[in-house]
Amino acid sequence: MYQPKYHRRRQKAAVFVGFVLLSVIIFMCQLWLFVMVLENLLAGRNHMVVQASALTIGLLAVNVWMLAGVNRLLKMN
Repeated sequence: MYQPKYHRRRQKAAVFVGFVLLSVIIFMCQLWLFVMVLENLLAGRNHMVVQASALTIGLLAVNVWMLAGVNRLLKMN
């Protein structure tokens, strides 16, 4: 039978993959926001800049939270 250390390592790997996938999704959202705001700025409309920057700051906070979670995960034995 497998030892608890093996199961703990598999669980850490699953959590890490989840963090990476969520980080990729957040990156794609930020890229989409950047392109959308840039297109609106080039068209002379600047009403979306504040909302997009607020959302980007929120997404940055989620990324920092996930980075802290990965650091906690790596420190566990």
